[in-house]
Amino acid sequence: MKKICQFLLLLLSSSSFAQITFDASVSPQIGIGSDFYTVQISSTETKYLFEDSITNTFSLYNMDLTPFISNIAVPEPFDRWAFQVVYVTRTLFDCDSSNIEYVYEAASDAFRTFYIMRTDGTLLFRLDSANGPFCAGSCLGFSDIIQPIKNTSAGAKLFLQRPFSAYNGKIFIYSLCGSLLESSFDFTMQKQEYVTVFPNPASAQLTFDIILPDNMNEYELVIRDINSREIGREKMNSSKSKYTWDVSNFSSGEYYYTLCTKNKAFQAGKFIITK
Repeated sequence: MKKICQFLLLLLSSSSFAQITFDASVSPQIGIGSDFYTVQISSTETKYLFEDSITNTFSLYNMDLTPFISNIAVPEPFDRWAFQVVYVTRTLFDCDSSNIEYVYEAASDAFRTFYIMRTDGTLLFRLDSANGPFCAGSCLGFSDIIQPIKNTSAGAKLFLQRPFSAYNGKIFIYSLCGSLLESSFDFTMQKQEYVTVFPNPASAQLTFDIILPDNMNEYELVIRDINSREIGREKMNSSKSKYTWDVSNFSSGEYYYTLCTKNKAFQAGKFIITK
């Protein structure tokens, strides 16, 4: 039923009632899926990623195409059929949200080096002659989608393989600190409202009225501006159900909040400050 509803929605959106607005155009020398794509670095942050195979750097841009982080050097030269940037995230590998990290690997070549890097150039992990295969459709005998990182009942796991000729085809399994963002929201619980914001819009003070999903985890309320810069973070617990925030010194505009634990976001939303 869900797929049917999605199909009907697609048909409706293709009708004469559709509203499609042009945003921008980017360099004609890049291609979708190899040099340019979007990455979800946190539950509330989507960025455009541009790879530059001439300078062997990549850059992240906000959704309005203003620069976020520019000219990030990769550990080895780009190769469209080998090395690429994947899994750009804040907390999947070290759970330190003040840094941004990424995987740099040759997904189809197990004789290359697998890297996990921070955008500041810090090496977090390296394994020579290894890769995490990406494969979809009929690439492995009409298999399902194969990816090197999966969420499991025992936490997020990284699966790397090494060549048969050199390592007898061993598979290495690693536990990760965070969880894959695709599963960071529990969609079965999205009808539950954990956070109520009032007044919205606000000009002087804003109150977050919070019902925590449980009393076993440590929760935080994270606040970001429209450029995804973190401007507030407050720990929440069972004895603290309300948080009042002074917004008198902040500029007018849209802001975003997320109620989350270290590994999971439970609710995200938007509020407006007006002067």
